[in-house]
Amino acid sequence: MFLSRVLLPLSLLFAAPWLPGQIVHAAKVEEKIRFSVAAVTASYMDEFVAIEKGYHRDEGFMVEMIRAGGGIATQALIAGDLHFSTSAGSALTAMLRGAEIKVVYTNIDRPGYQLWSAQPEIKNLKDLIGKRVDVTSRGDTQELSVRLLLRKYGIDANSVVYIAVGFGGARLAALQTGTVDAVPLGAGDFAQLKQSKGHMLGDTAKEIRFAYVGLAVSSRLLARQPNLVERFLRSVIKGREYARRYREQTIPIIGKYTQRKREFNEFDYDSTRPVLTAEGWVPDDVLKEDVAMRAELAGVPVPADVNKFFDYSAVKKIYRELKTAGWEPTP
Repeated sequence: MFLSRVLLPLSLLFAAPWLPGQIVHAAKVEEKIRFSVAAVTASYMDEFVAIEKGYHRDEGFMVEMIRAGGGIATQALIAGDLHFSTSAGSALTAMLRGAEIKVVYTNIDRPGYQLWSAQPEIKNLKDLIGKRVDVTSRGDTQELSVRLLLRKYGIDANSVVYIAVGFGGARLAALQTGTVDAVPLGAGDFAQLKQSKGHMLGDTAKEIRFAYVGLAVSSRLLARQPNLVERFLRSVIKGREYARRYREQTIPIIGKYTQRKREFNEFDYDSTRPVLTAEGWVPDDVLKEDVAMRAELAGVPVPADVNKFFDYSAVKKIYRELKTAGWEPTP
């Protein structure tokens, strides 16, 4: 069973002793790598599979996976307490404020949200003008998704009121009772709903793209140890390619970490698989819009060159090499 640590001061986070159930491969260890995941869901099945199939071990790594939200993980990344953070979106916001970090891999470029309303008078996105939209926290991927969706349809993203309601049950209750006018719901939310109430206004999973889930690394580590970064990426990419091909073998791996019933893990996998990027990176036009919206949210100028925040060169190289070598995952 995967257990997260209590995420309080970083000094306590990383000084604490090993907890039962943390995933460690100790054979033929060269280096110990710490990385974070923001949640225990199928969005991180590339990481789970890389551990369970021994891809990290093959690269000479002993890995420690820590559950940490994007804000804490980004601070730890800057401080050098983490080698990698899967919260690439949060890292990007920090980069806009001057943090020396780069996104080196994007596993998912579409948020798995649908925007729902239970208010009968709200029939489309334009009806949301002046209304309240529930998000988990201000500036998070839910708010970013809604803003990008509104902008796509020519609606001022600031014309709605964003209210932070929190996680899980509070958000579902807000939808069911109509205390907010619209709520972005993800796969986990739908799995908890016994009966949907309301109607969908937009599907961001189909209409919006941005650098969502992946890997961020400090510019310092990337410059000083590019081989380490490349090796870690290779093991993760092998994990994602296994997960993409072998549904029946991957679902029990996800279940080992989520500790939830198989039905939930099946739903989670089937919702996540379609929103994976083709080969771990996102094109420039998507990145420009992503950075521009995040800059607006952060209240900073839009940078002229967005490529300084991203370096997909290692991911592209690894895919070329794996194809040339004819590598294929085996069940």
